[in-house]
Amino acid sequence: MVLAIVALLVAVALGVATGGSFERLGGISLRARRLVYAAVVVQLVGTLVGGPLYPVGLAVSAALVAGFLLRNRGIRGTGLLAIGLLSNAVVVGLNGAMPVSEAAAGRAGTTTQDILTGADARHELADRDTRLRVLGDVVPVPVPWRPEVVSPGDIAVAAGLAQLVLLGMRSGVTLRGRHGRGVQPWTQSR
Repeated sequence: MVLAIVALLVAVALGVATGGSFERLGGISLRARRLVYAAVVVQLVGTLVGGPLYPVGLAVSAALVAGFLLRNRGIRGTGLLAIGLLSNAVVVGLNGAMPVSEAAAGRAGTTTQDILTGADARHELADRDTRLRVLGDVVPVPVPWRPEVVSPGDIAVAAGLAQLVLLGMRSGVTLRGRHGRGVQPWTQSR
């Protein structure tokens, strides 16, 4: 979470520094936004209820977000978002929770106490039975104010969000890649 916030803050700062604006960002035409709202609600319910509903909620949420990303495919940033979310959904689906490397947690300077006590049902310590361990929380992020361990999927999500925000804020930047229709961010006529 901290990584995504830092990536977004850097993207916004770069966007402003290069003449970008929030108005242009708000003018990005994204299709099927309701799928994202539904995904948030489903994942929130799964998280609050917990138990077997957590991975089910995550899978349904991932499917809804995948639908949203498909409807908006080609917009720069959404490809990285899709890869990151899919990678996280796969590893959680295979393991029932996000596996966390104890060694990476130590390098980040964070604790696994909540996982050990069962207070954090969304994560589990990675062990020899963990499937696709490399896609779990294995990357230490030792920021002083809130150290954390993230997955490669989290890194892709943060990068995708940053790319979308930075390019969306900048005037004259085509948001669609070479395989999508050219979409310019909304600009005010003066």
